[in-house]
Amino acid sequence: MKSADSFLERLLIEWRVAKQLEQEAVHRRRAIEDEIKAAIGFDEGREGSETLPFHGGRVVITARLDRKVDGTLVRQLAAENHLEDWLDRIFRWKPELEVRAWRKAPEYITQTFAPAITTKPGRATFSLELEKGDGQ
Repeated sequence: MKSADSFLERLLIEWRVAKQLEQEAVHRRRAIEDEIKAAIGFDEGREGSETLPFHGGRVVITARLDRKVDGTLVRQLAAENHLEDWLDRIFRWKPELEVRAWRKAPEYITQTFAPAITTKPGRATFSLELEKGDGQ
């Protein structure tokens, strides 16, 4: 079993090195992107895109604005202003499962809603937890 342990140890070391290189590459790429945006005066405070010619092709920089919606407040404002009919026209309602509450709910409740829920495995995540004094 010793060779299996050393094989796994080698894989974990390779994974750690690859993860560090990946983080460095992402950091460097983002720094370069910031320099490009500064060089062309790109305004991230607006939505839209800008195209730059590049070696017979092009690079497209797209700015998006993230919007968060307070669903409770939206419903309250709609009710106060008699605009409930607009809710499904200008908002998408995305129910999400509250897993802790689901697990605590009575079985008849979870059985009732179970047909509306699809469960599939996600990608496993890895994290590196270094011991103190490892210099990381």
